[in-house]
Amino acid sequence: MMPTAPLELRYSLVWGSGSPRRQELLQRVGLPYELRVVTVDETVDPTWKTDQVAEYLALQKARAIPIADHELLLTADTLVLCQGQILGKPKAPAEAVAMLHLLSGNEHDVMTGVCLRTTQKEIILGARTRLEWYHLDSREIEWYVQEYQPMDKAGAYVIQDHGEFLVEGHTGEQATIMGLPLTLTKHLLTKAGLLP
Repeated sequence: MMPTAPLELRYSLVWGSGSPRRQELLQRVGLPYELRVVTVDETVDPTWKTDQVAEYLALQKARAIPIADHELLLTADTLVLCQGQILGKPKAPAEAVAMLHLLSGNEHDVMTGVCLRTTQKEIILGARTRLEWYHLDSREIEWYVQEYQPMDKAGAYVIQDHGEFLVEGHTGEQATIMGLPLTLTKHLLTKAGLLP
């Protein structure tokens, strides 16, 4: 992935995610930021529309973090949708194995919601990337879970960790899969009039 040109903001950027993968992506756009993370309830109501859950959770994270007038808060949330099921972060290795069996040989969507918040406005949008996976046998799946310990990852995987072993192809921005769609984020900044 090519690095993007450095951006300049009119606000001090606050980054509301502890994910090292998202921080790596944010650093690619050359923006200095202050890390400010709080824990929010990420329980998903089964009655919610699946294509809006990531955006909703990104918004809840944003509303839980206090900011000053000169600050711009950026939050994001990512989830995996396969065969009508929302796959969040597995709670145990056995759940991770079950998720990977569901994903194996199938297409699924990775959806990332991004929220920008100042004291004056909130803007939120979502990005979707579709992936097609190779078929994995039980031995490969159990090895992956043991090797990468994906309990903190939606769908029990990230594309950076041996992604070529998992993913046959994808349609959409790869950064969406990694947790922060850079193109969408820049669009949000422009839409909010936050770029000079």
